[in-house]
Amino acid sequence: MASEKARASVSNPRAPQQRRGRERVAALMANAAILFVEKGFYATTMTEIAARAGAAIGTLYLFFPTKEALATAILAEHAENLSTQLDALQESAKGLAPAAIADALFDVLGDFLATHPAYSALLDLPGDDGWRRAMRVRRRGQIAALFAQAEPPLPAGQAERLAVIVPQLMRIPLALVGEKKMRDGVLEELRLMLARHLRASAE
Repeated sequence: MASEKARASVSNPRAPQQRRGRERVAALMANAAILFVEKGFYATTMTEIAARAGAAIGTLYLFFPTKEALATAILAEHAENLSTQLDALQESAKGLAPAAIADALFDVLGDFLATHPAYSALLDLPGDDGWRRAMRVRRRGQIAALFAQAEPPLPAGQAERLAVIVPQLMRIPLALVGEKKMRDGVLEELRLMLARHLRASAE
């Protein structure tokens, strides 16, 4: 299946071939992500991004012709990281009870949000709708596969419904950019709600 980064390749029309170029792009993206979190996407300028990364503005435009392209590249990279973590969770969660899988899933999602704050800041920006749809389909498939391998197994229909519900639940803490204590508390409440629901449905 195509990765999120491949789906969003239009956002990075000039991929660097040399190690130095890849390092330069990584620095541009890392510094842009920090500014997008600190100032917001619309308040951040390309000039500020280049200056923070210690790069010439022409270098930034060489790899990212627009701020939107840069933001999409960051979002795609973060989304791919989350997919990798969910794939790893599928391996480690085999045979767990549904509620235990919910706990493990929320642990992964909570850690991801803590280490990738730009994902929250950029997720709802206008962009490539085709890529975003593909990303949502992949994410739903990963979450459904997690619950489908539970022990006792969940019915396929319930696993698919949970794969729709969990991303919607995650949009609640995603909105709490810059409110770490509240975000963590909301994540915990959502985790408990889902785990209790799954335990009750198994009785």
